[in-house]
Amino acid sequence: RVREAVVSTQSTGEFAAEYQYPDVDDDGNNVMRAGDIQDFIPSPYENEIKARLANNGALPPDLTLITIAREGGSDYLFSLLMGYEDLPAGQAEPGEGQAYNPYFHGYYIGMAQQIYNESVDYEDGTVPYASQIAKDVCEYLAWSSNPYMDESKLYGMKALASITVFGAAMYMLMRVKRNHIRLRQLAFAVPGKERQIAANGNVSSMSKYKEVDEMLDKATRK
Repeated sequence: RVREAVVSTQSTGEFAAEYQYPDVDDDGNNVMRAGDIQDFIPSPYENEIKARLANNGALPPDLTLITIAREGGSDYLFSLLMGYEDLPAGQAEPGEGQAYNPYFHGYYIGMAQQIYNESVDYEDGTVPYASQIAKDVCEYLAWSSNPYMDESKLYGMKALASITVFGAAMYMLMRVKRNHIRLRQLAFAVPGKERQIAANGNVSSMSKYKEVDEMLDKATRK
């Protein structure tokens, strides 16, 4: 999906071919093959122990879900990437391999500052300020956490439009085809008194009361 939104298929294939993946050949032997666009990017660490040793004992999180796993989402990540500061006066010294970041819980983070001005080059000529780079990184991580969000919203809009049209059609059908059924009135009479009700030209909900029927009849004649 990255090749559909960011880069071409050829560039994605060349990038994937830089990694080696374990596979099985036709004879059942374990071999290593070049990656293709269907493979996931492998972890830079062989196992969890090496990952912790390389990060001061902290296990690096899964960045594909980091946006939805942290309160604040992209805003928090942007503040974290741009929030590295010099140690203020009176603050305890960070441990070895740690940096001071007021946006990180506990203030001391095991990841050094990663983004600086002109640390990358944009092919379209965009000025590579650190804030621009951090913004692009956050937007990409937000997309990777939910790559089908745009399609889901499109399906939702289609569903709402369909429900609206269907509801309007059902309402008109009810008004046209069922209105006479909804507004009809059933009058129950004591056996032998059917003619009394049938003789009344304006059968109302009070038609079982003879006095009211007569009053309505007189009012109609006047």
